[in-house]
Amino acid sequence: MTLVDAFLAQLREPGRVSDPSRVLTGMWTAAREQWPELAVSEAAYAGCLGARVAGEAAPVAALGGLRGADLYLVCGCLAGDPRAFRALEAGPLQRVRGKLQRTGLPAEAVADACQRIAQHLLVAGPDGTPRLASYAGRGDLAGWLYVAVAREARRLAQRDARHVPASGPDLMDETIGADPELAHLKGTYREAFRGCFHAAVAELGERERNLLRQHLLDGLGIDQLASLHKIHRATAARWLTRVREELARRTRALLAAQLGLGDRESDSVLRLIRSQLDLSLTRALGGREGV
Repeated sequence: MTLVDAFLAQLREPGRVSDPSRVLTGMWTAAREQWPELAVSEAAYAGCLGARVAGEAAPVAALGGLRGADLYLVCGCLAGDPRAFRALEAGPLQRVRGKLQRTGLPAEAVADACQRIAQHLLVAGPDGTPRLASYAGRGDLAGWLYVAVAREARRLAQRDARHVPASGPDLMDETIGADPELAHLKGTYREAFRGCFHAAVAELGERERNLLRQHLLDGLGIDQLASLHKIHRATAARWLTRVREELARRTRALLAAQLGLGDRESDSVLRLIRSQLDLSLTRALGGREGV
């Protein structure tokens, strides 16, 4: 089957599609130049591309938004080519490893996480589809892998750190020692804050919680979040700002209702919440009991 035939076979209305031969040939050539050691068939590659734009109104134009070379590598891995998997480990996964090590995570946890994720990429999920097949090709493959590896590395690092005494720093103990008012609020409302904050986090939508996890736990910056969610970077920044503010305001409202706080004291509590928000979220979303 030719490139064009394999591509059209994935589309819902192939008869209405403009000639894709030039675009497909260009992507095929570029992908083979990047990965000359791999032997992915034309039909497999074109079918992979077609499956990812099948739902688009203009599927041929949508090909321009795909990471053709990354998808070529994914196709090789899904076909069981050991050379493709070695290339994945030496390329995208190696970049993920280097970036995570620069975040300060233990090298052992990062290496272990990379190995674990690599081992599970070709394991079929509940729907019978290998995890790697869910890569949509619309963002950098290394960025897509980073989310899974970072989460696993942080889980392993937290597991290895469980011997740290539970009486370690509390979520309100950092960054406020120089402010007497915040220190007073910390001592007065510590337990109430914990309960109200968790209640406010629980009220967030799934998208908001995922966004915060990806930013705070997985270490994704604005550009990476924008690519992952297929939005403009300014939109990603607005989403983060809005969810933080909504969470702070909701926590203050719950505290004020529970404790009968006046406006002035509520404003001071809001200042305390904002000063501790990212630290509190990191611990809450990471499942740490000390939040």
